[in-house]
Order: sequence, then C-alpha cells, then structure tokens
Amino acid sequence: VRLISFALISGLTLATTPAVATPKAPTRGNFVVQAMSLDAAADAQAQRSKLLAAGVGNAFVDGPVDVNGKARYRVRVGPFPSREAAQAAQTRLRTLGFDGAFIATQ
Repeated sequence: VRLISFALISGLTLATTPAVATPKAPTRGNFVVQAMSLDAAADAQAQRSKLLAAGVGNAFVDGPVDVNGKARYRVRVGPFPSREAAQAAQTRLRTLGFDGAFIATQ
C-alpha cells in the first residue's frame, strides 16, 4: 500500500518506477496539489525541500505569480493524470502537516 501511495504521489507507474524518482515537468491541463503559497522564493524552496525529504519527489515551486498585486510562490505537487491521483496526494500532504493542501488545475 505504501509503494502504491508513493507511486501515486510521485506520478509514477509501478511498472516503470525508477530507483530515484525524477519529477516530471509540469504540463498544462493536469491536476496538481498546492501545498501552500508564500511571499518569498527562498521560503517556498525550503518547503519544497521538506517535501522532497519526506519522499514527495514531484514537488515544485511555481512562481512568481501575481495574487492581488503581490508576488507569491506556490509549492505544488504533480502533475497527476486524474483527480483521484491528486486526491491521494492531497491526503498524503495533509498527513505531512500541509493542512490547507488543495487540488488545482494548471
């Protein structure tokens, strides 16, 4: 069950899971899970590093993006091919303390 959960969070298939998970480049139209949004790029990268250390190999920082006239950096995980896969990742992020994690599309 843990291997399947890891594969879903990492966006990998069990048949082709490499020894070291390489994150896929985000693509438009896929589901992602946003863990948080921060003011500083360095803070966002630090949170991404925490996710990587916890085994979430497809975490990335999106930004800067303009939110109400203010630059923000989004810590996201994905992309995922389905909402179900994104929901599994959202659940995992919440167990890691990212209580506000939510599903979005790119």
